[in-house]
Amino acid sequence: MKKFLQILFVFLLLPSLASSTGKIRGKVIDEKTKEPLIAANVLVQNTNYGAATDLEGNFVILNLQASTYVLRASLLGYQSVVISNVKVNDDLTSEVNFSLVSSEVQLKEVVIVQERPLVNKSATNAVRIGTQEDIDKLPIRGVQQAVALSPGVVSQNGRLYVRGGRSDEIGYYFEGVNTRNIADGTNLTNAIPEAMEEFQVQAGGYTAEYGGANAGIVRQTLRSGTSNYKATMQVETDNFAPQNEKRIGTYSYGYSNYVGTFGGPITNNVKFFIAGENQFQRDAQGATTENATPRFWQGIRIENAPDLNSTSDTVRLVDLKAGNMPGGMGANRYTTNGTITFDYNPYVVRIGATFSRERTQGTADPLARYFNFTRLGITDRSNLVLNTKFTHILSATTLYEVNVNYTDYRRRVYDPDHGNTFFNYNDSIANSKFGYVYRSYTTDPGSGNSGYNLYSFRLDHYGAALTNFTKEKQARWGGSLDFTSQVNANHQLKVGVLGEYNIVRLFTTGSASLLQFYRQNPDIIRAGGVKRDYGIARQGGVNNYGYDFYGNEITDTKNIDGPKTPINLGAYAQDKMEFADLVVNAGLRFDYIDNDDIRFANDPTTPQKDGPSNPSVDVSVDAGYPMYVATGIKKTKPFMAVSPRLGLAFPVTDRTVFHLQYGKFIQAPSLRNIYIGRAVQAGIWNGQNYQPNPVGYNLQPVRTTQYEVGFTKQFSDFAAFDITGFYKDIEGQIQVEKITTDPGANTKGYNAFVNGDFVTTKGLEISLRLRRVNRIRLQFNYTYSDGQGTNSSVNSSISSVENESLTPNIISPLDFNQTHRGSANIDYSFDKGEGGLIFKESGMNLLVSFNSGHPYTKSTGSIGQQGSDQGALIEADARFNTPLESVNASTTPWVWTLDLRVYKGFSIGGVYAEAYAYVQNLLNTQNVINVYRRTGNAYDDGFLGNPDLSSGAVGQYGQPYVDLYTQANLENGRAYRNVTGNNLWGAPRQIRFGIRLEI
Repeated sequence: MKKFLQILFVFLLLPSLASSTGKIRGKVIDEKTKEPLIAANVLVQNTNYGAATDLEGNFVILNLQASTYVLRASLLGYQSVVISNVKVNDDLTSEVNFSLVSSEVQLKEVVIVQERPLVNKSATNAVRIGTQEDIDKLPIRGVQQAVALSPGVVSQNGRLYVRGGRSDEIGYYFEGVNTRNIADGTNLTNAIPEAMEEFQVQAGGYTAEYGGANAGIVRQTLRSGTSNYKATMQVETDNFAPQNEKRIGTYSYGYSNYVGTFGGPITNNVKFFIAGENQFQRDAQGATTENATPRFWQGIRIENAPDLNSTSDTVRLVDLKAGNMPGGMGANRYTTNGTITFDYNPYVVRIGATFSRERTQGTADPLARYFNFTRLGITDRSNLVLNTKFTHILSATTLYEVNVNYTDYRRRVYDPDHGNTFFNYNDSIANSKFGYVYRSYTTDPGSGNSGYNLYSFRLDHYGAALTNFTKEKQARWGGSLDFTSQVNANHQLKVGVLGEYNIVRLFTTGSASLLQFYRQNPDIIRAGGVKRDYGIARQGGVNNYGYDFYGNEITDTKNIDGPKTPINLGAYAQDKMEFADLVVNAGLRFDYIDNDDIRFANDPTTPQKDGPSNPSVDVSVDAGYPMYVATGIKKTKPFMAVSPRLGLAFPVTDRTVFHLQYGKFIQAPSLRNIYIGRAVQAGIWNGQNYQPNPVGYNLQPVRTTQYEVGFTKQFSDFAAFDITGFYKDIEGQIQVEKITTDPGANTKGYNAFVNGDFVTTKGLEISLRLRRVNRIRLQFNYTYSDGQGTNSSVNSSISSVENESLTPNIISPLDFNQTHRGSANIDYSFDKGEGGLIFKESGMNLLVSFNSGHPYTKSTGSIGQQGSDQGALIEADARFNTPLESVNASTTPWVWTLDLRVYKGFSIGGVYAEAYAYVQNLLNTQNVINVYRRTGNAYDDGFLGNPDLSSGAVGQYGQPYVDLYTQANLENGRAYRNVTGNNLWGAPRQIRFGIRLEI
């Protein structure tokens, strides 16, 4: 069965891809008699799309890209009518009706500018749509920040969560292509806001076309070229002051952004659009430019501190000034988005592409790296998505589409001096040319415990190696085949098959122990073979698949260390019936998921019955390093499931709609929870190390059942609101479990991931929209949510596991649940003919964001294995964590943020220009977004004030230690950031200035 499906997949060239077009339907009638007009022509101007009305005057136009169009209706004996500003959204229906007047009555063509409707009667679930114009007026930058404002979405610590699902349960689509990173669930692509036609956020209820997403989907569609050439240029920056110099109540954080767009016709039938962006952030404190942000930094100053690791050295001065954090170039990203459309009706070809390349370098702990910024590791990322969609319009009501795409993602982490040559990272000879003084042939100048020791705070010596080497690749091929038929004016049928084939590779290794192993074992190195391989894997800390233990690429997918090749296949049928008082979206989806996972032929926890050995595990080379072998593993069986989806909408009037939705959804676990190199697994099996993030074998997909009910009402010509309630059950989420082993087994007790967690979440979403009236436009979003589950992340239960307690099976509030969350976006602007010379084409946008904080558990515990510079953070090691209350019974404080944007437009010759400035965190509020679990406070970790914890360090190092601890950990949150990877406070005030030119 599996082989047949793989052959079928290759034959059809199928990746996981979803169509991204909308349609227009309507009716043409006689203005006087109100009778339907037969055979009237309705054309979409500047395209080859159109339709003729049927016997009842109805027409349908399919396969329109998300955009704004002009429609023209004509019939012999009647005056033509043109309706402009017709907005089409992906997967939705726009309704446009015409009333034609006899040509004997009126001789001039009628032109109507349509108001964009505030209620879409065809939506059977809550669909939140944003456009490039919407983002353009907001005091934010980036699609992710705009998505975070949508109802049902939570942004916390740089990650997005939707309706109680974990951060890796969101599906991402770019030009219809699945761009979810199968390793960790993040979005692979970067979208330039100026290149976006629209983005959609569907927190639930999406149709059977979409799979592999349990929590919600985010769809992004690029702009298309038009019949006229258009170009824009935009520059914005916050470089208004030198580093560490405070002006206008804040600092310059080294931000700059340059954007250019250009589009138009190549011929009458071929149109293109392209956009390019360069974004640079010097003080980036995130993993990528998308979630990078500066942080509140009060500075650290140390004078004449003795080095406690040396009897003679004194560090004269460490001066980390307030405002800007030193330590690298930050983040620099180049992005290109583009489309080209060949419209030769009945054949249409659309090619969409995005490419992004990004480099980051920096540190969250500039104190530890103060003398060693030159060796901060560099991370390079790149992603490429290419998609070609071929559409054959068989008739005015029937078409099929073939999509083929390719995705390439790469990441590399390396030393800035030696790059890919990781053997040299700790080689004194190779490093001598850079001026680094090594303590021995393989021992670097000193970091951690061997660096400077200033009152227990460790600082690197100049030239200490700081990074391991990592390289990662993901490649994805495929396409989809969809058939769409508008059976009649009220009934659209769509069926399709889809899938994806992935090749996933990872290699990471250390250097210090590896180099020492080579030097001390020359005979093993020269002899080669399994003994050398195992030694390299163990001493180098190698984690590999798709590469061998030395970092060489393996192409053989049957090799035990070869690349992982997960395959996802699917098929769906979607029936959409649209009547005057009922819309039905009924769908059925079939998923075939092959994670390319393994299981063990013989249980590695149990010795073989007829002897002490186990054929799954090899201990013949190294008894303390039980490596599994090719003869001991088998592939797990693929998972197959059918998921029904049903959505109903009840358009009571053109302004009032009820909707109901029910759906089943499944999603494969993130592959970081499944894939691991044999060497790392051997380290887990030897039972000597604490493993909070192990791996699971034969993990099953996560399942979600969701219900949604909503009510949309336009209560005036200018305003509408939407209320949506939801309830969902999530089963089979990943958790940690302790695996016990029998006496005599080659493996010791170890941690592993298993399916087991479950979540119940319910909530209410409210959205209020006010179309611009009297210069004011308003968008208000609010979400009430109650998300509770057995665990919030894959390793939440690690404390219970390590302390041999029962695995949690009682639901508690989720870590990322925010009971109340919302935003109000108020835009006030003057049009071209308003405000006089000074205020015309100017305006301001005020964005108020708020949330009620997130749950945490007050706890206590010993200092554990932490040094005095870390205090005794409960967050550091779950084994030393003792809760003082029920799980997540406490909540962090409310967060309020005020952002402002002001702008002024003017014309210079034939060029339109807009100058603007925006301020994020206008009031410079130090919002508390996380707290210490010991105190429930962001400014006191409970260490210095507790003699039972701190008396030893205070007694040994004295007042200088207290002063340094206060500066580093309490005023700047250094220890908390190092331990958790998160900040205690939100971002400080940022002021950016820009200018935009349109031609």
